[in-house]
Amino acid sequence: MDALGITSVKRSRWISALSLAGAVTLLAGCGALERSASERLPSAAATPSSSDTPPSSDTPQDPPPPEDEPAPSPEYTDPHSDTRVAIASVKATAEDARIRDVAVDLVGLNRLGADHVVIQVRLSKTTDSRKWYLWHDVHDYMTKDKDDMASGLGLIDVAQSRILMPSATPEGACLCTVENDFEGPGLEYGKPRTLYAVVPAPAGGASSTTVYLPFAPPIVNVPISDEPPVPPPGQEIPDPADHQLTPLSYPMEIPSVSLDRSQETTTDDKRVRINLSSDVLFKVNKADLSAKAQQILQRTATSIDTSDAGTVKIDGHADATGDDAVNDPLSTRRAQAVRARLTSLVSREGVRFTAEGHGSREPLYPNDTKDGQRRNRRVTVTFDRPRTSGATGPTGTPVPLSSGGPGSSATTNVDGQPFTVEVDPVRTIGGGLGVLTYRTTNNGIKSTWLHELSRKHERLPASGRFGASSNVDLVDPATQTMYGPVGAYGRQGDRLYCVCTAGGTPVEKHLAQETKEFWALIGVPEQATTVRVRIADFPPLADIPIR
Repeated sequence: MDALGITSVKRSRWISALSLAGAVTLLAGCGALERSASERLPSAAATPSSSDTPPSSDTPQDPPPPEDEPAPSPEYTDPHSDTRVAIASVKATAEDARIRDVAVDLVGLNRLGADHVVIQVRLSKTTDSRKWYLWHDVHDYMTKDKDDMASGLGLIDVAQSRILMPSATPEGACLCTVENDFEGPGLEYGKPRTLYAVVPAPAGGASSTTVYLPFAPPIVNVPISDEPPVPPPGQEIPDPADHQLTPLSYPMEIPSVSLDRSQETTTDDKRVRINLSSDVLFKVNKADLSAKAQQILQRTATSIDTSDAGTVKIDGHADATGDDAVNDPLSTRRAQAVRARLTSLVSREGVRFTAEGHGSREPLYPNDTKDGQRRNRRVTVTFDRPRTSGATGPTGTPVPLSSGGPGSSATTNVDGQPFTVEVDPVRTIGGGLGVLTYRTTNNGIKSTWLHELSRKHERLPASGRFGASSNVDLVDPATQTMYGPVGAYGRQGDRLYCVCTAGGTPVEKHLAQETKEFWALIGVPEQATTVRVRIADFPPLADIPIR
Protein backbone atom coordinates (compact mmCIF):
# COMPACT_ATOMS: atom_id res chain seq x y z
CA MET A 1 0.00 0.00 0.00
CA ASP A 2 1.40 3.40 -0.94
CA ALA A 3 0.17 6.05 1.45
CA LEU A 4 0.06 9.51 -0.12
CA GLY A 5 -0.97 11.32 3.05
CA ILE A 6 -2.92 11.13 6.29
CA THR A 7 -5.72 13.49 7.38
CA SER A 8 -6.33 13.97 11.11
CA VAL A 9 -9.76 13.26 12.56
CA LYS A 10 -11.65 15.79 14.63
CA ARG A 11 -15.37 15.05 14.43
CA SER A 12 -17.88 13.19 12.26
CA ARG A 13 -20.28 14.58 9.73
CA TRP A 14 -22.39 12.37 7.53
CA ILE A 15 -24.08 13.40 4.32
CA SER A 16 -27.65 12.10 4.28
CA ALA A 17 -30.58 12.42 1.97
CA LEU A 18 -33.71 13.15 3.95
CA SER A 19 -36.01 15.23 1.78
CA LEU A 20 -38.20 14.75 -1.27
CA ALA A 21 -36.92 14.80 -4.86
CA GLY A 22 -33.37 13.88 -3.85
CA ALA A 23 -32.65 17.14 -1.98
CA VAL A 24 -29.57 16.90 0.18
CA THR A 25 -29.33 18.03 3.81
CA LEU A 26 -25.98 17.98 5.56
CA LEU A 27 -26.19 16.76 9.11
CA ALA A 28 -23.42 17.12 11.68
CA GLY A 29 -22.93 14.66 14.49
CA CYS A 30 -20.25 13.52 16.89
CA GLY A 31 -19.03 10.38 18.59
CA ALA A 32 -16.75 7.48 17.83
CA LEU A 33 -16.10 7.38 14.10
CA GLU A 34 -13.36 5.00 13.08
CA ARG A 35 -15.19 1.72 12.59
CA SER A 36 -14.56 -1.44 10.65
CA ALA A 37 -16.85 -2.50 7.83
CA SER A 38 -18.95 -4.61 10.21
CA GLU A 39 -19.33 -1.70 12.65
CA ARG A 40 -20.45 0.99 10.23
CA LEU A 41 -23.36 3.16 11.19
CA PRO A 42 -26.71 1.71 10.06
CA SER A 43 -28.17 3.01 6.82
CA ALA A 44 -31.39 4.94 6.71
CA ALA A 45 -33.18 1.86 5.40
CA ALA A 46 -31.99 -0.20 8.38
CA THR A 47 -32.94 2.34 11.09
CA PRO A 48 -35.75 0.92 13.25
CA SER A 49 -39.00 2.85 13.31
CA SER A 50 -40.60 4.21 16.44
CA SER A 51 -43.11 1.34 16.35
CA ASP A 52 -40.26 -1.20 16.43
CA THR A 53 -38.37 0.44 19.33
CA PRO A 54 -40.49 1.82 22.18
CA PRO A 55 -39.23 5.11 23.62
CA SER A 56 -37.54 5.06 27.00
CA SER A 57 -38.59 7.48 29.69
CA ASP A 58 -34.93 8.04 30.51
CA THR A 59 -33.95 8.97 26.95
CA PRO A 60 -34.64 12.50 25.67
CA GLN A 61 -36.88 12.42 22.62
CA ASP A 62 -36.51 14.62 19.55
CA PRO A 63 -39.39 17.05 19.14
CA PRO A 64 -41.85 16.17 16.37
CA PRO A 65 -41.27 17.97 13.04
CA PRO A 66 -43.41 21.03 12.31
CA GLU A 67 -46.66 20.24 10.58
CA ASP A 68 -45.63 22.12 7.44
CA GLU A 69 -42.35 20.15 7.10
CA PRO A 70 -42.75 17.17 4.72
CA ALA A 71 -41.82 13.74 5.97
CA PRO A 72 -38.89 11.95 4.34
CA SER A 73 -39.79 10.17 1.13
CA PRO A 74 -40.19 6.44 1.81
CA GLU A 75 -39.28 5.71 -1.82
CA TYR A 76 -35.91 7.43 -1.47
CA THR A 77 -34.80 5.17 1.36
CA ASP A 78 -35.60 2.08 -0.72
CA PRO A 79 -32.20 0.73 -1.86
CA HIS A 80 -33.74 -0.21 -5.23
CA SER A 81 -35.31 3.19 -6.01
CA ASP A 82 -32.42 5.08 -7.63
CA THR A 83 -33.93 6.62 -10.79
CA ARG A 84 -31.19 9.15 -11.58
CA VAL A 85 -30.27 9.62 -15.23
CA ALA A 86 -27.02 7.84 -16.07
CA ILE A 87 -23.99 9.94 -16.98
CA ALA A 88 -22.68 7.01 -19.02
CA SER A 89 -23.32 3.27 -19.22
CA VAL A 90 -21.31 0.15 -19.99
CA LYS A 91 -21.97 -3.58 -19.99
CA ALA A 92 -20.39 -5.61 -17.20
CA THR A 93 -17.74 -8.19 -18.08
CA ALA A 94 -16.15 -10.52 -15.55
CA GLU A 95 -15.47 -14.17 -14.91
CA ASP A 96 -18.91 -14.99 -13.42
CA ALA A 97 -21.20 -15.85 -16.37
CA ARG A 98 -24.17 -14.18 -14.67
CA ILE A 99 -22.51 -10.75 -14.71
CA ARG A 100 -22.93 -10.56 -18.48
CA ASP A 101 -26.60 -9.74 -17.76
CA VAL A 102 -25.66 -6.69 -15.65
CA ALA A 103 -25.94 -3.08 -16.86
CA VAL A 104 -23.61 -0.55 -15.22
CA ASP A 105 -24.74 3.09 -15.01
CA LEU A 106 -22.48 5.83 -13.70
CA VAL A 107 -24.92 8.07 -11.80
CA GLY A 108 -22.50 10.31 -9.90
CA LEU A 109 -18.94 11.63 -10.00
CA ASN A 110 -18.66 14.53 -7.55
CA ARG A 111 -15.96 16.28 -5.58
CA LEU A 112 -16.22 15.88 -1.81
CA GLY A 113 -14.04 18.43 -0.09
CA ALA A 114 -10.70 19.45 -1.53
CA ASP A 115 -9.07 16.04 -1.75
CA HIS A 116 -11.71 13.41 -2.60
CA VAL A 117 -14.17 12.37 -5.30
CA VAL A 118 -17.29 10.23 -4.83
CA ILE A 119 -18.01 7.56 -7.46
CA GLN A 120 -21.55 6.17 -7.71
CA VAL A 121 -22.55 3.31 -10.01
CA ARG A 122 -25.95 1.66 -10.36
CA LEU A 123 -26.05 -2.05 -11.20
CA SER A 124 -29.12 -3.65 -12.80
CA LYS A 125 -29.87 -7.19 -13.93
CA THR A 126 -31.19 -7.10 -17.49
CA THR A 127 -32.60 -10.65 -17.50
CA ASP A 128 -34.54 -12.69 -14.96
CA SER A 129 -31.69 -15.12 -14.31
CA ARG A 130 -30.23 -16.18 -10.99
CA LYS A 131 -29.06 -13.42 -8.68
CA TRP A 132 -25.48 -12.25 -8.94
CA TYR A 133 -23.51 -12.04 -5.69
CA LEU A 134 -21.86 -8.65 -5.72
CA TRP A 135 -18.76 -9.42 -3.69
CA HIS A 136 -17.53 -11.87 -6.37
CA ASP A 137 -16.48 -9.09 -8.73
CA VAL A 138 -17.10 -5.65 -7.17
CA HIS A 139 -14.45 -5.85 -4.43
CA ASP A 140 -10.80 -4.95 -5.03
CA TYR A 141 -9.40 -8.13 -6.57
CA MET A 142 -5.82 -6.87 -6.11
CA THR A 143 -6.26 -7.62 -2.38
CA LYS A 144 -7.61 -10.63 -0.52
CA ASP A 145 -10.11 -8.61 1.51
CA LYS A 146 -13.71 -9.04 0.32
CA ASP A 147 -15.47 -7.42 3.30
CA ASP A 148 -15.86 -4.03 1.62
CA MET A 149 -18.27 -4.68 -1.23
CA ALA A 150 -17.41 -1.65 -3.42
CA SER A 151 -13.69 -1.49 -2.63
CA GLY A 152 -12.89 -2.15 -6.31
CA LEU A 153 -14.28 1.18 -7.59
CA GLY A 154 -11.55 3.67 -8.47
CA LEU A 155 -10.18 6.37 -10.77
CA ILE A 156 -7.31 6.17 -13.27
CA ASP A 157 -5.01 9.11 -12.59
CA VAL A 158 -3.00 9.55 -15.79
CA ALA A 159 -0.90 12.37 -14.33
CA GLN A 160 0.47 10.08 -11.60
CA SER A 161 0.16 6.80 -13.56
CA ARG A 162 -1.80 5.30 -10.68
CA ILE A 163 -5.18 3.75 -9.96
CA LEU A 164 -6.79 5.66 -7.10
CA MET A 165 -8.75 3.34 -4.80
CA PRO A 166 -11.16 4.07 -1.90
CA SER A 167 -9.45 5.68 1.08
CA ALA A 168 -9.10 3.49 4.17
CA THR A 169 -9.53 4.06 7.90
CA PRO A 170 -6.83 2.94 10.40
CA GLU A 171 -8.87 -0.24 10.92
CA GLY A 172 -8.62 -1.04 7.22
CA ALA A 173 -12.25 -0.32 6.28
CA CYS A 174 -12.75 1.57 3.02
CA LEU A 175 -15.06 4.54 2.59
CA CYS A 176 -17.45 2.70 0.31
CA THR A 177 -20.61 0.62 0.19
CA VAL A 178 -20.22 -2.44 2.42
CA GLU A 179 -22.13 -5.71 2.50
CA ASN A 180 -24.30 -4.78 5.49
CA ASP A 181 -25.60 -1.70 3.68
CA PHE A 182 -28.11 -4.09 2.06
CA GLU A 183 -30.35 -6.91 3.21
CA GLY A 184 -28.17 -9.31 1.26
CA PRO A 185 -25.28 -9.30 -1.23
CA GLY A 186 -27.26 -10.56 -4.23
CA LEU A 187 -28.36 -8.47 -7.22
CA GLU A 188 -31.81 -9.49 -8.47
CA TYR A 189 -33.78 -8.70 -11.59
CA GLY A 190 -35.94 -5.58 -11.13
CA LYS A 191 -34.02 -4.51 -8.02
CA PRO A 192 -31.09 -2.29 -9.05
CA ARG A 193 -28.52 -1.29 -6.47
CA THR A 194 -26.25 1.74 -6.29
CA LEU A 195 -22.74 1.50 -4.86
CA TYR A 196 -20.48 4.38 -3.85
CA ALA A 197 -16.78 4.83 -3.10
CA VAL A 198 -14.85 7.83 -1.77
CA VAL A 199 -11.46 8.00 -3.49
CA PRO A 200 -8.60 10.53 -3.60
CA ALA A 201 -9.02 13.26 -6.22
CA PRO A 202 -6.79 13.04 -9.33
CA ALA A 203 -3.62 15.12 -9.23
CA GLY A 204 -3.39 18.65 -10.57
CA GLY A 205 -7.05 19.54 -10.10
CA ALA A 206 -8.08 17.53 -13.17
CA SER A 207 -11.54 18.49 -14.42
CA SER A 208 -12.25 15.02 -15.83
CA THR A 209 -11.06 11.50 -15.19
CA THR A 210 -11.60 7.84 -16.10
CA VAL A 211 -13.62 5.61 -13.78
CA TYR A 212 -12.05 2.22 -13.08
CA LEU A 213 -14.39 -0.76 -12.62
CA PRO A 214 -12.97 -4.24 -11.98
CA PHE A 215 -16.14 -5.83 -13.40
CA ALA A 216 -16.62 -3.69 -16.56
CA PRO A 217 -14.66 -1.57 -19.06
CA PRO A 218 -13.51 1.81 -17.73
CA ILE A 219 -15.81 4.78 -18.31
CA VAL A 220 -13.47 7.24 -20.01
CA ASN A 221 -12.99 10.99 -19.71
CA VAL A 222 -15.90 11.80 -17.37
CA PRO A 223 -16.25 15.41 -16.14
CA ILE A 224 -15.99 15.73 -12.34
CA SER A 225 -18.94 17.69 -10.94
CA ASP A 226 -18.38 20.36 -8.28
CA GLU A 227 -21.95 19.90 -7.05
CA PRO A 228 -22.40 18.10 -3.70
CA PRO A 229 -22.97 14.37 -4.16
CA VAL A 230 -26.50 13.01 -3.72
CA PRO A 231 -26.18 9.82 -1.62
CA PRO A 232 -27.51 6.52 -2.94
CA PRO A 233 -30.95 5.52 -1.68
CA GLY A 234 -30.77 3.99 1.77
CA GLN A 235 -27.06 4.80 2.26
CA GLU A 236 -24.94 7.57 3.74
CA ILE A 237 -21.71 9.01 2.35
CA PRO A 238 -19.14 9.69 5.08
CA ASP A 239 -17.34 13.02 5.11
CA PRO A 240 -13.62 12.27 4.66
CA ALA A 241 -12.74 15.37 6.70
CA ASP A 242 -13.99 13.56 9.78
CA HIS A 243 -11.72 10.55 9.42
CA GLN A 244 -8.03 9.79 9.75
CA LEU A 245 -7.63 8.30 6.31
CA THR A 246 -4.91 6.62 4.31
CA PRO A 247 -5.35 7.34 0.60
CA LEU A 248 -4.81 4.13 -1.35
CA SER A 249 -3.43 3.94 -4.90
CA TYR A 250 -1.73 1.36 -7.09
CA PRO A 251 1.23 2.28 -9.34
CA MET A 252 0.93 1.25 -12.98
CA GLU A 253 3.54 0.12 -15.50
CA ILE A 254 3.26 0.72 -19.26
CA PRO A 255 5.38 -1.70 -21.33
CA SER A 256 6.59 -1.33 -24.91
CA VAL A 257 9.21 -2.99 -27.08
CA SER A 258 10.69 -2.24 -30.49
CA LEU A 259 9.98 -4.87 -33.13
CA ASP A 260 13.68 -5.18 -33.97
CA ARG A 261 14.28 -6.09 -30.28
CA SER A 262 16.77 -3.24 -29.88
CA GLN A 263 15.03 -1.79 -26.82
CA GLU A 264 12.46 -2.57 -24.14
CA THR A 265 10.81 0.31 -22.26
CA THR A 266 8.85 0.33 -19.01
CA THR A 267 7.24 3.55 -17.76
CA ASP A 268 5.87 3.50 -14.23
CA ASP A 269 4.60 6.15 -11.81
CA LYS A 270 8.10 7.50 -11.12
CA ARG A 271 10.54 6.74 -13.91
CA VAL A 272 11.28 5.50 -17.42
CA ARG A 273 13.55 2.47 -17.82
CA ILE A 274 14.91 1.75 -21.30
CA ASN A 275 16.78 -1.54 -21.76
CA LEU A 276 19.01 -1.23 -24.84
CA SER A 277 20.18 -4.50 -26.36
CA SER A 278 23.96 -4.88 -26.16
CA ASP A 279 23.78 -7.23 -29.18
CA VAL A 280 22.58 -4.26 -31.26
CA LEU A 281 24.76 -1.56 -29.69
CA PHE A 282 28.06 -3.50 -29.67
CA LYS A 283 29.96 -6.32 -31.30
CA VAL A 284 30.65 -9.46 -29.26
CA ASN A 285 32.93 -8.73 -26.28
CA LYS A 286 33.45 -5.16 -27.51
CA ALA A 287 32.52 -1.74 -26.07
CA ASP A 288 32.69 0.27 -29.29
CA LEU A 289 29.27 1.51 -30.43
CA SER A 290 27.96 0.06 -33.68
CA ALA A 291 26.69 2.07 -36.65
CA LYS A 292 23.07 1.30 -35.70
CA ALA A 293 23.62 2.57 -32.15
CA GLN A 294 23.43 6.21 -33.30
CA GLN A 295 19.78 5.89 -34.36
CA ILE A 296 18.80 3.97 -31.21
CA LEU A 297 20.54 6.38 -28.84
CA GLN A 298 19.03 9.37 -30.65
CA ARG A 299 15.57 8.05 -29.79
CA THR A 300 16.68 7.64 -26.18
CA ALA A 301 18.08 11.19 -26.11
CA THR A 302 14.78 12.55 -27.42
CA SER A 303 12.95 10.81 -24.57
CA ILE A 304 15.33 12.37 -22.06
CA ASP A 305 14.83 15.81 -23.60
CA THR A 306 11.04 15.54 -23.21
CA SER A 307 11.37 14.75 -19.49
CA ASP A 308 12.48 17.11 -16.75
CA ALA A 309 14.97 14.62 -15.28
CA GLY A 310 18.04 16.14 -13.69
CA THR A 311 19.96 12.84 -13.53
CA VAL A 312 20.19 10.00 -16.03
CA LYS A 313 21.46 6.69 -14.67
CA ILE A 314 23.19 4.30 -17.08
CA ASP A 315 23.86 0.68 -16.03
CA GLY A 316 25.67 -2.01 -18.01
CA HIS A 317 24.69 -5.69 -17.63
CA ALA A 318 25.91 -9.03 -18.98
CA ASP A 319 24.50 -12.55 -19.19
CA ALA A 320 25.80 -15.41 -17.07
CA THR A 321 27.78 -17.24 -19.75
CA GLY A 322 31.15 -15.68 -18.83
CA ASP A 323 32.96 -15.10 -15.54
CA ASP A 324 33.09 -11.89 -13.50
CA ALA A 325 36.65 -11.15 -14.60
CA VAL A 326 35.27 -10.54 -18.12
CA ASN A 327 31.69 -9.43 -17.47
CA ASP A 328 32.36 -6.74 -14.86
CA PRO A 329 34.81 -4.56 -16.84
CA LEU A 330 32.96 -5.14 -20.12
CA SER A 331 29.61 -4.00 -18.67
CA THR A 332 31.31 -0.94 -17.18
CA ARG A 333 32.98 0.08 -20.45
CA ARG A 334 29.70 -0.33 -22.34
CA ALA A 335 27.85 1.85 -19.84
CA GLN A 336 30.54 4.51 -20.19
CA ALA A 337 30.30 4.40 -24.00
CA VAL A 338 26.54 4.96 -23.88
CA ARG A 339 26.99 7.80 -21.39
CA ALA A 340 29.49 9.56 -23.66
CA ARG A 341 27.20 9.33 -26.67
CA LEU A 342 24.04 10.42 -24.83
CA THR A 343 25.91 13.39 -23.34
CA SER A 344 26.51 14.67 -26.87
CA LEU A 345 22.96 13.91 -28.11
CA VAL A 346 20.85 15.33 -25.27
CA SER A 347 20.15 19.02 -25.98
CA ARG A 348 18.62 19.98 -22.64
CA GLU A 349 20.90 21.83 -20.22
CA GLY A 350 21.65 20.72 -16.67
CA VAL A 351 21.40 16.95 -17.16
CA ARG A 352 23.85 14.86 -15.13
CA PHE A 353 24.84 11.36 -16.34
CA THR A 354 26.18 8.47 -14.25
CA ALA A 355 27.54 5.13 -15.52
CA GLU A 356 28.11 1.84 -13.70
CA GLY A 357 28.67 -1.81 -14.63
CA HIS A 358 27.02 -4.73 -12.82
CA GLY A 359 28.28 -7.77 -14.72
CA SER A 360 25.80 -10.66 -14.58
CA ARG A 361 24.60 -10.02 -11.01
CA GLU A 362 21.25 -8.40 -11.92
CA PRO A 363 19.49 -10.53 -14.56
CA LEU A 364 15.96 -9.62 -15.63
CA TYR A 365 15.26 -12.96 -17.27
CA PRO A 366 16.32 -16.57 -16.71
CA ASN A 367 19.77 -17.31 -18.10
CA ASP A 368 18.84 -20.90 -19.02
CA THR A 369 17.52 -19.92 -22.48
CA LYS A 370 19.14 -18.16 -25.43
CA ASP A 371 16.40 -15.51 -25.44
CA GLY A 372 16.84 -14.85 -21.72
CA GLN A 373 20.59 -14.47 -22.16
CA ARG A 374 20.08 -12.09 -25.07
CA ARG A 375 17.70 -9.87 -23.07
CA ASN A 376 20.05 -9.84 -20.08
CA ARG A 377 22.87 -8.43 -22.24
CA ARG A 378 21.76 -4.83 -22.00
CA VAL A 379 22.50 -1.24 -21.08
CA THR A 380 19.69 0.28 -19.01
CA VAL A 381 18.98 4.02 -19.15
CA THR A 382 16.80 5.29 -16.27
CA PHE A 383 15.37 8.77 -15.68
CA ASP A 384 12.31 10.48 -14.19
CA ARG A 385 9.10 10.05 -16.19
CA PRO A 386 7.81 13.12 -18.04
CA ARG A 387 5.14 15.10 -16.28
CA THR A 388 1.64 14.81 -17.73
CA SER A 389 -1.18 17.27 -17.20
CA GLY A 390 -3.89 14.59 -17.29
CA ALA A 391 -6.73 13.97 -19.70
CA THR A 392 -8.52 17.10 -20.79
CA GLY A 393 -11.75 15.21 -21.34
CA PRO A 394 -14.94 16.40 -23.01
CA THR A 395 -16.93 19.44 -21.97
CA GLY A 396 -20.25 17.62 -21.77
CA THR A 397 -21.56 14.13 -21.14
CA PRO A 398 -18.86 11.58 -22.03
CA VAL A 399 -19.27 9.18 -24.92
CA PRO A 400 -19.15 5.71 -23.34
CA LEU A 401 -17.08 2.89 -24.70
CA SER A 402 -18.75 0.82 -27.38
CA SER A 403 -20.44 -2.36 -26.20
CA GLY A 404 -21.51 -4.58 -29.06
CA GLY A 405 -20.85 -1.86 -31.64
CA PRO A 406 -19.28 -2.33 -35.06
CA GLY A 407 -15.58 -3.00 -35.39
CA SER A 408 -12.89 -4.73 -37.44
CA SER A 409 -12.93 -8.52 -37.20
CA ALA A 410 -10.78 -11.59 -37.79
CA THR A 411 -11.43 -15.33 -37.65
CA THR A 412 -9.52 -18.42 -36.57
CA ASN A 413 -10.13 -22.01 -35.45
CA VAL A 414 -9.78 -23.12 -31.83
CA ASP A 415 -9.92 -26.87 -31.22
CA GLY A 416 -11.79 -27.27 -34.50
CA GLN A 417 -14.38 -24.60 -33.71
CA PRO A 418 -14.61 -21.37 -35.79
CA PHE A 419 -14.08 -18.23 -33.72
CA THR A 420 -14.43 -14.53 -34.54
CA VAL A 421 -12.85 -11.55 -32.78
CA GLU A 422 -14.21 -8.02 -33.28
CA VAL A 423 -12.12 -5.02 -32.14
CA ASP A 424 -13.44 -1.52 -31.41
CA PRO A 425 -11.48 1.73 -31.89
CA VAL A 426 -8.96 2.39 -29.10
CA ARG A 427 -10.10 5.15 -26.74
CA THR A 428 -7.31 7.38 -25.38
CA ILE A 429 -7.46 8.69 -21.81
CA GLY A 430 -4.16 10.64 -21.65
CA GLY A 431 -0.74 9.88 -20.22
CA GLY A 432 0.10 7.45 -23.01
CA LEU A 433 -2.84 5.21 -22.06
CA GLY A 434 -5.87 3.90 -23.92
CA VAL A 435 -8.69 1.38 -23.49
CA LEU A 436 -8.95 -1.55 -25.89
CA THR A 437 -12.30 -3.39 -26.09
CA TYR A 438 -13.08 -6.45 -28.17
CA ARG A 439 -15.51 -9.35 -28.43
CA THR A 440 -14.92 -13.04 -29.15
CA THR A 441 -17.60 -15.35 -30.56
CA ASN A 442 -17.68 -19.12 -30.72
CA ASN A 443 -19.40 -19.83 -34.04
CA GLY A 444 -19.09 -23.58 -33.58
CA ILE A 445 -21.32 -26.32 -32.22
CA LYS A 446 -19.51 -27.23 -29.00
CA SER A 447 -18.01 -25.43 -25.98
CA THR A 448 -14.38 -24.37 -26.34
CA TRP A 449 -11.82 -22.58 -24.16
CA LEU A 450 -9.73 -19.61 -25.32
CA HIS A 451 -6.82 -20.18 -22.94
CA GLU A 452 -4.49 -18.07 -25.08
CA LEU A 453 -6.35 -14.90 -24.07
CA SER A 454 -4.92 -15.00 -20.55
CA ARG A 455 -1.40 -16.15 -21.36
CA LYS A 456 1.31 -13.77 -20.16
CA HIS A 457 2.77 -11.76 -23.04
CA GLU A 458 6.19 -13.18 -23.86
CA ARG A 459 7.86 -10.22 -25.56
CA LEU A 460 6.82 -7.30 -23.38
CA PRO A 461 9.02 -6.49 -20.36
CA ALA A 462 6.25 -5.77 -17.85
CA SER A 463 2.89 -7.10 -18.95
CA GLY A 464 0.50 -7.74 -16.09
CA ARG A 465 -0.64 -11.22 -15.19
CA PHE A 466 -3.79 -12.60 -13.60
CA GLY A 467 -6.17 -11.24 -16.21
CA ALA A 468 -8.26 -12.58 -19.08
CA SER A 469 -6.91 -10.02 -21.60
CA SER A 470 -3.17 -10.14 -20.89
CA ASN A 471 -2.15 -11.62 -24.25
CA VAL A 472 -2.97 -8.63 -26.48
CA ASP A 473 -0.88 -5.86 -28.01
CA LEU A 474 -0.96 -3.02 -30.52
CA VAL A 475 1.77 -1.88 -32.90
CA ASP A 476 2.55 1.61 -34.18
CA PRO A 477 3.61 1.01 -37.82
CA ALA A 478 5.44 4.36 -38.01
CA THR A 479 7.84 3.67 -35.14
CA GLN A 480 7.70 -0.15 -35.29
CA THR A 481 6.95 -0.23 -31.57
CA MET A 482 4.70 -2.72 -29.78
CA TYR A 483 2.61 -1.66 -26.75
CA GLY A 484 1.06 -4.07 -24.28
CA PRO A 485 -1.46 -4.25 -21.43
CA VAL A 486 -0.81 -2.06 -18.41
CA GLY A 487 0.08 -3.76 -15.14
CA ALA A 488 -0.60 -2.52 -11.61
CA TYR A 489 0.97 -3.50 -8.30
CA GLY A 490 -1.78 -4.21 -5.74
CA ARG A 491 -1.86 -3.62 -2.01
CA GLN A 492 0.74 -6.30 -1.27
CA GLY A 493 3.00 -4.96 -4.04
CA ASP A 494 4.46 -8.40 -4.72
CA ARG A 495 2.93 -9.18 -8.11
CA LEU A 496 1.83 -7.36 -11.21
CA TYR A 497 -1.86 -7.54 -12.09
CA CYS A 498 -3.16 -6.95 -15.61
CA VAL A 499 -5.47 -3.92 -15.68
CA CYS A 500 -7.98 -5.76 -17.81
CA THR A 501 -10.95 -8.12 -17.69
CA ALA A 502 -10.65 -10.28 -14.58
CA GLY A 503 -9.29 -13.74 -15.39
CA GLY A 504 -10.32 -17.29 -14.64
CA THR A 505 -11.45 -20.46 -16.40
CA PRO A 506 -15.16 -19.47 -16.61
CA VAL A 507 -14.43 -16.35 -18.63
CA GLU A 508 -12.23 -18.29 -21.09
CA LYS A 509 -14.91 -20.92 -21.73
CA HIS A 510 -17.21 -20.11 -24.67
CA LEU A 511 -20.42 -22.04 -25.19
CA ALA A 512 -21.55 -22.74 -28.74
CA GLN A 513 -22.71 -19.50 -30.43
CA GLU A 514 -21.67 -17.47 -27.36
CA THR A 515 -20.15 -13.97 -27.51
CA LYS A 516 -18.03 -12.51 -24.70
CA GLU A 517 -16.63 -9.01 -24.31
CA PHE A 518 -13.17 -8.11 -22.97
CA TRP A 519 -11.18 -4.96 -22.26
CA ALA A 520 -7.60 -3.98 -21.41
CA LEU A 521 -5.88 -0.77 -20.40
CA ILE A 522 -3.00 -0.50 -22.84
CA GLY A 523 -0.17 1.81 -23.83
CA VAL A 524 -0.77 3.92 -26.93
CA PRO A 525 1.70 5.84 -29.14
CA GLU A 526 1.47 9.62 -28.84
CA GLN A 527 1.27 10.62 -32.51
CA ALA A 528 -0.40 7.60 -34.12
CA THR A 529 -3.96 7.77 -35.48
CA THR A 530 -4.23 4.06 -36.36
CA VAL A 531 -2.54 0.93 -35.00
CA ARG A 532 -2.34 -2.78 -35.69
CA VAL A 533 -4.04 -4.87 -32.97
CA ARG A 534 -3.37 -8.53 -32.13
CA ILE A 535 -5.66 -10.58 -29.88
CA ALA A 536 -4.11 -13.90 -28.77
CA ASP A 537 -3.89 -16.30 -31.75
CA PHE A 538 -6.29 -14.38 -33.99
CA PRO A 539 -4.76 -12.80 -37.13
CA PRO A 540 -3.66 -9.19 -36.44
CA LEU A 541 -6.06 -6.43 -37.45
CA ALA A 542 -4.62 -3.39 -39.24
CA ASP A 543 -5.75 0.24 -39.25
CA ILE A 544 -7.67 0.20 -35.96
CA PRO A 545 -8.46 3.89 -35.21
CA ILE A 546 -7.27 5.69 -32.07
CA ARG A 547 -9.84 8.19 -30.79
